Parts: sequence; structure tokens; C-alpha cells
Amino acid sequence: MPTIESLFELAIELRDSGNLDHSIGVLSKILDRYPGNESIYKVYVIRGGIYGDLGDHTLALEDFKKATHLNPKSELASLGLYIAYIELAQYEDAIHELIRYLSSYPAELYKDTLEELVNDLQHGYMAAYKEDILRLARQNGIHL
Repeated sequence: MPTIESLFELAIELRDSGNLDHSIGVLSKILDRYPGNESIYKVYVIRGGIYGDLGDHTLALEDFKKATHLNPKSELASLGLYIAYIELAQYEDAIHELIRYLSSYPAELYKDTLEELVNDLQHGYMAAYKEDILRLARQNGIHL
């Protein structure tokens, strides 16, 4: 029987070669066989990203929610969830996820997003979250 590592490697190779549906199948097999593995959140992150690439943002959202539930410290999972919310026009949920993550952890991947949000504030967007966005931008070294 293949190991979780060999299945994960196969799924990544399939994804990278453009065989997205087959990659999803392998990732789903990992989730079925190894549901309690400590790194299983990564499988949800990868599969969520593939669903997003395929334009199925509802399934992407489900996987990113599972990933952030399993590992709330994963910035990649949080950013994936944020993007899925944006793609589904659930802007308030997106901002709440950004605030949830950045209130506890420093930004690396989120830095570009924070810069964009600061710029959006100048154009009148997201005004209800202005104080949160500016606070998080300052905390993460974004030029205001």
C-alpha cells in the first residue's frame, strides 16, 4: 500500500503537470485513508487551491475552512480561505478571516493583500474596517 508521502508526491506531480482532476482524486484518497494525520491540513490546502484553479470556489472554500480549523496558524490556508471568500463575493467573511489571522500571527503572504486594502481605503472601499486594516498594516510594517 502506498504511503501518505508517496501519494502526496504523486498528487503534486499530477497537479504540476496539469492533471488537476486526477490530482484531486489522489488527494481525496489521502483524506479517506489518513484522516488523523497531523499534516492532513496541507492536503486540504492543496486540494482547495486546485478547486480554486478549476473555478469551483465553493469547494475551495470548504477545504480552506477545514484547513484553517485543523491548523489556524497556517497563513497559506488562511489566505486561501480569504481568496475563496472574495471569489464568492463574501467580502465581510474575507475581511473577518484576514483580521482573525493577522490579529494573532505576523503577515508574510498577506503583506500584498494588506497593501492592496490600504490602497482600497484611499478609494473609499472597506471603510467599515478602516481602523482594523490600518492597525494590522502598521503592525506588519506596511507603509501608510
